[in-house]
Amino acid sequence: MEQNHEKGLIVMAGAMLSKWGNSIAVRIPNQVVKRLHLEEGTELQVIVTPENDILLHPTVQPEETNEDLRSHLKMLLSTIKPDSLRHAEIDLGIEGDELL
Repeated sequence: MEQNHEKGLIVMAGAMLSKWGNSIAVRIPNQVVKRLHLEEGTELQVIVTPENDILLHPTVQPEETNEDLRSHLKMLLSTIKPDSLRHAEIDLGIEGDELL
């Protein structure tokens, strides 16, 4: 896989078209499937650009994995320093008997 950091693109070489019933299928490399948290049966939207480029876009965004969330939390917590500004306690009124 080749990365184009200027445009934020990852370019794959060697994708193969195969006959599948009355259609043609594109095989997506496993490393891309894992990176995008896709799985068999994921519905993709096919977009053809004015330049005749083909874009595949999941119709439903996959949920983040626990590992993704842990990684993001770790990054956020790493930005907290001992001298970071702190706000005073906020009084939200009486506790208990909340209405649902």
